[in-house]
Amino acid sequence: MKSPAWLLLGAVFAYLIACSTISFSRSRAYDSIKIGDGREAVVSAFGAAGPVELPDKPFTRYATSPCAGCRERVWFENRLSLDTEAWSVEFDEHDRVMRKTAWHSP
Repeated sequence: MKSPAWLLLGAVFAYLIACSTISFSRSRAYDSIKIGDGREAVVSAFGAAGPVELPDKPFTRYATSPCAGCRERVWFENRLSLDTEAWSVEFDEHDRVMRKTAWHSP
């Protein structure tokens, strides 16, 4: 009877560690990105992007309006988080960071 309880406790612990690790690493990547950085710097910091949003096709999972004046907005998510946790980076026509945003549930 004790074995299933330990397995459940271990699974919960592993989930919390994984979620926290993603959150910490993405927050550090977000902090390292500066306005004017190129796409290479963003990919180097975050890794591969998740969803890519174009101005005429907003990604409404987090944002309520499309990016203003950007060529595209790329998203980096913590899908393990029980609340909203994502980071977005908006690029101009020269593939330079023009805006970045951290999205967290209130």
